[in-house]
Amino acid sequence: MRDNLIKFIIKISNKSNAFDLLEEFIREIDKDMLKENLIECGIMPEMFSHDSSNEKLWAKYSDIILSHALNYLNINSKVLAARGNSADVYGETEEYSLVADAKTFRLSRTAKNQKDFKVNALDSWRQNNNFSLLVSPLIQYPSRKSQIYRQAIEKNVTLLSYTHLYFLLEHHNDQNLKPLFEIGNELNESLNDNEKEKASNYWNNIDKTVCDILNRDEKDLDYFKQLEIEKTVEIGNEGIRYWENKINEIRNLSKEEAIELLIKSEKIETKINTIRKSLTRIGDNE
Repeated sequence: MRDNLIKFIIKISNKSNAFDLLEEFIREIDKDMLKENLIECGIMPEMFSHDSSNEKLWAKYSDIILSHALNYLNINSKVLAARGNSADVYGETEEYSLVADAKTFRLSRTAKNQKDFKVNALDSWRQNNNFSLLVSPLIQYPSRKSQIYRQAIEKNVTLLSYTHLYFLLEHHNDQNLKPLFEIGNELNESLNDNEKEKASNYWNNIDKTVCDILNRDEKDLDYFKQLEIEKTVEIGNEGIRYWENKINEIRNLSKEEAIELLIKSEKIETKINTIRKSLTRIGDNE
């Protein structure tokens, strides 16, 4: 489905009702297709330019997939229309409510920092709701030590992966997921400051809690983690092929075409126009 979705996003990205069209497109997928998309949605296609309408739509796609997954887990959910200082997804049960955010990353991006995961923001976006949830590809979370784990524990913001969601969808049978959203509070009482920053302490507890809720063995979860690795390798090769084709295209350009491409990529003309506008404003104020 990934190829079809990429083509569809490119087709609708400039339309004013692009989000509605995307939501309608995804609404038709069944539970099995949803689980497959959970592994894929966290990886941004390399062909989508940074800060482009395509990139923004893909981020919305991940929100829609997360919302659908929560609905299947008996958490009535919807994607929020508001942007900026608010969460992207809202969910509620008779017992509690939560706000959530779905993260996507490019495999070509190297350094990520704690601001990318918006733990503090999710805490503030919770407002009067009970819990906050952040979902990201498992391999994109810091693997050893990070302040995001300490923040998540102290502010009780649940960090989860798309793989864990996949596992929950596969084995959920009306179990109450509330213990999953209270992990931070529990770890805050049992770990010291140094222990709170260790990835292994956090993920071991997430794995155990998910498996306890579902009454499954952690070896069953390991199988799903391996599926994520295999799918990531597959999509990674897709990205490599894309950039290799780009290299070949550039090598086949004429000198004039190459110069124009370089000027465009450096956004030189845009920078010149910005400076000119600034000078015009200065002149107007004299």
